[in-house]
Amino acid sequence: MTPIAKRTVALLRHCLRNRDGASAIEFAFLFPILLLLLAGLVDLGQGLTVRRKVNQIASTSSEIIAMQSSWTEASVESILDGVSTIVQPYDTDELAIVLCVLDIDSKGKATVNWSAAYGTTALSSGQDSPVEVPEELRIEDVQLVVTRVQYKLDTIFSGLFESFTGGGSYEYDQHFFIRPRNGNMITYS
Repeated sequence: MTPIAKRTVALLRHCLRNRDGASAIEFAFLFPILLLLLAGLVDLGQGLTVRRKVNQIASTSSEIIAMQSSWTEASVESILDGVSTIVQPYDTDELAIVLCVLDIDSKGKATVNWSAAYGTTALSSGQDSPVEVPEELRIEDVQLVVTRVQYKLDTIFSGLFESFTGGGSYEYDQHFFIRPRNGNMITYS
């Protein structure tokens, strides 16, 4: 074997035995994956936070309306403006709240008695319920308060993960039912 070949073989043996820098190379391979996982966790955390906020908007607005037997348009509008701030610091431009008081007839059909809205159009009196009312909540001559909240959240990473998740944003559609607390009817003027 020539001296150059001996040196080359010795150098290769030395490189194969020497583990200096192996951790740095492994880290260089894993670092992008770790960043991707961190970005996914941050994105998922934002999505879960907004979901909780949307649920809170639906329950809070329904419970406030159910507490009194009479409301004015200005009062309900103030309530909807107030509960819309729950979603902050996230943008309220994509927030739609429909609050309805439903009448239940003798056949169990739920129709809108009156409605108010934030970020969308209120439903007209006599329209069908915006959500399916469970059978066990349908009691004749007892009104039902329903709030439906819809929200679309676009995060920094949701567009990046669109190829994995199939969607570029989180879309929420939550509702909450409650009966009036003071009597069976809630009036609106």
